[in-house]
Amino acid sequence: MTYSVLRSGALLGLLIASGAAMAAGGDIGQTVRQPTNWTAIIMFATFVVFTLGITKWAAGRTKSASDFYTAGGGITGFQNGLAIAGDYMSAASFLGITAAVMTNGYDGLIYALGFLVGWPILTFLMAERLRNLGRFTFADVAGYRFQAKPIRMFAASGTLVVVLFYLIAQMVGAGALIKLLFGLDYWVAVALVGVLMMVYVLFGGMTATTWVQIIKACLLLSGVTFMAVMVMWHFNFSFEALFSEAVRVKTQIAANSGKSAEEAASTGLAIMGPGGFVKDPISAISFGMA
Repeated sequence: MTYSVLRSGALLGLLIASGAAMAAGGDIGQTVRQPTNWTAIIMFATFVVFTLGITKWAAGRTKSASDFYTAGGGITGFQNGLAIAGDYMSAASFLGITAAVMTNGYDGLIYALGFLVGWPILTFLMAERLRNLGRFTFADVAGYRFQAKPIRMFAASGTLVVVLFYLIAQMVGAGALIKLLFGLDYWVAVALVGVLMMVYVLFGGMTATTWVQIIKACLLLSGVTFMAVMVMWHFNFSFEALFSEAVRVKTQIAANSGKSAEEAASTGLAIMGPGGFVKDPISAISFGMA
């Protein structure tokens, strides 16, 4: 299979998945559109131009299927680790886990741990076989051992379904965030993110995707570390004071929602206890398998 055919297939898949996600991801209406923030837009545009420059550089180096899928084997383990971290720390991860903790207590952190545990298992099961066979995808390995056509049809269908639902969460999160920060319409924000995603992957292949994710990881890690230090500084680096404020805020939210004083106090304290998210063994088993 030539590289041009691979790239055409990737474009078709991205168009189907991102187009469906954009169509399904209507404005969630939970953020208020702000006045146009030109400072934020200029900073965002600067970052986009910089990463598009990386994509252009990577496109010039992407000549074969190996270059497209594995960056020609030129990415080190540390760089791959940063890229995986950048991919893991997505808008859905940050916003979703934060919301889960705020709503259900620290049980919400199980989301951060569960998927992280799943990635190494898949890597250990698949990476060596991919390398030994000189293949690039799960379908390549399974198709080598079994009938190729049904395996590839099943893998393609499963991939599109999973990516579709994953992209819905990503697009909604990114659209809501850009709408809030930049003052853009929601559909414009979603379309902008979708187009940029396709450009990075389609033209730059794994080289551009990896380096964009590395930059993203460095920015997120430094930014979140700075925010964490500033938050702890606000509470004089006292976890007790931080948790007390969390309970107070949660109690106030519950009281404002119409709950009695006793119910509100119980809800506030629940954020510090287990059992708020996974409440029974069946839920624990189901979540663990997922």
